[in-house]
Amino acid sequence: MKLNRFTTGLVAILLSSGLGFAAIANEQQAADPAEQKFELAKQYYGECSNVDDAKFDAIRPQLKAFTDMEVMAEHMADPAKFMQLMNVVNDPRTIHVMSKCATEPVMWNTWMSGMTDFNKMTRTMSHFMNPNMYMNWMMASMNPAMYQPMMKMADPNYYNSWMTAMTNPAFYEPMTAMANPDWYTPRLGWMTNPQSFEPMFKMMNMGGMMDLSGFMGMMPTPAPAAEAKKEG
Repeated sequence: MKLNRFTTGLVAILLSSGLGFAAIANEQQAADPAEQKFELAKQYYGECSNVDDAKFDAIRPQLKAFTDMEVMAEHMADPAKFMQLMNVVNDPRTIHVMSKCATEPVMWNTWMSGMTDFNKMTRTMSHFMNPNMYMNWMMASMNPAMYQPMMKMADPNYYNSWMTAMTNPAFYEPMTAMANPDWYTPRLGWMTNPQSFEPMFKMMNMGGMMDLSGFMGMMPTPAPAAEAKKEG
């Protein structure tokens, strides 16, 4: 009986501890700057005309390629996905969103975290080392999915949307905003904050791999016979 009670109590403690650690991990993951939540992108997309939440959700997978190099590599490895990406980007509303988000400090945090993540960069490069990527591009001309996004170029509404955007002053807002002194305040604050460059410092540390003492510890030591020979 005592053993059963002890086992039951131990299991309860482990479960409660596991739930506690899981909650902490979820909170840390929620606050991870490497994961882009697209709040600003959705806000900027809502500033455009003839848009709604459904249209933004439809282009969200393509927009994520510009916040995550691994996702971008996946699109570049697949010709059909790449053409879908180009189809989404070749839209004045998407250009408006991307140009405004590109200057936001939250995006700089995302890029900094992604560029300094060794595992993520390794997975990204593995796409370009996969021979299937180049085989897919060699066979792309026979893939019907390659030509479907190109049909948009035959739609007159495509050209009308660009003509309308070019005559709209809001389309040039990402450039005209730089004339406002308040535009520089949060960006200068990001550049002068040491925490902004924390991912770069972690990458340079590489978890202690750059520690010279550890490196010297891995160097082979001379054999005792050789040491005695030197002394003799």
